[in-house]
Amino acid sequence: MTSIFAHRGHHASAPENSVAAVEAARDIGADGVEIDVWLTRDKFLVVNHDRSLHGWSLPSSTLAEVSRVASVAQLADVLAAAGEMRINVEIKSTRSVPYNLSVARAVGDVLDVAPESPRCLVSSFSLAICDEVRRLYPERRVGWLVQRRSADSILDQVVRSQLTSAHFPFSRVDASVAQRARDLGVELHVWTPNLHRDIDRMLDLAVGSLITDDVLLAQELRANHRADTGE
Repeated sequence: MTSIFAHRGHHASAPENSVAAVEAARDIGADGVEIDVWLTRDKFLVVNHDRSLHGWSLPSSTLAEVSRVASVAQLADVLAAAGEMRINVEIKSTRSVPYNLSVARAVGDVLDVAPESPRCLVSSFSLAICDEVRRLYPERRVGWLVQRRSADSILDQVVRSQLTSAHFPFSRVDASVAQRARDLGVELHVWTPNLHRDIDRMLDLAVGSLITDDVLLAQELRANHRADTGE
């Protein structure tokens, strides 16, 4: 059954990537939540989508500096708020190799001791980050986020790197991509179908999970799909 993940939490009435948005996703029964993580200059893992927050670059600022201009959640707080949901921790990258390796290790270290660890998946657009997490924490589920490369080359690379999943924009996924992923034993995660027709198509393809901004619609369509197919 396709899992439904709340994209940056359920942010209809709470800021995205906030503890409140994660709690809201939990309360409406999402299967999981997707969040975005950066490492501050003083080595705190904070949850935010963009690299900068009110003009402050997260990788080059301290937590205290950022906290003076905005409220920002830390990774450990978001993990605790997720309850029994699964958590897709997307590690955001820069062009700095040392930064990318540092954030990969920092996230891996936190998850290695967190009670929520068995429910966590790490993902990143940076293959180097994915490879580093997998190297240091070989039991960790790791997925590569991709956008423009050919689907076949992406799936082949996921297998070569011994990652567990490929994360595509939903528009890139069709029946042939879904079937090849199954043949290779690669989990398929798609982002971000929000319209009825797009969610329905992903459910028809039986992708592993869909990451959406409209969890309630996705839940309704999945229930209808299960009723129609007798699952």
